[in-house]
Amino acid sequence: MVKQTIQIFARVKPTVRKQQQGIYSIDEDEKLTPSLEIILPRDLADGFVNNKRESYRFKFQRIFDQDAKQETIFENIAKPVAERGKESEAQKHWVTCKGHRTMLG
Repeated sequence: MVKQTIQIFARVKPTVRKQQQGIYSIDEDEKLTPSLEIILPRDLADGFVNNKRESYRFKFQRIFDQDAKQETIFENIAKPVAERGKESEAQKHWVTCKGHRTMLG
């Protein structure tokens, strides 16, 4: 059985509204693990003290930008998973001969 770590991917969705909700940047060069930094500027218009963080950084195996097509997402994420599942299912049937025999032979 092949042991593999869980892979985490990110896809930045296009904003629906014309006004920008937050600013983000993708760092592809960070030690083979791309990171996504999201910057949410503080809203000082309320007049209240706002001590929330403005910057958040997350690491992923791969990050897809807003212009990534659905086909690209499928080819890079879903298709390899489906192919690995198909291969393991074929191995299971081959090893156990499941479905190839009846109770009487």
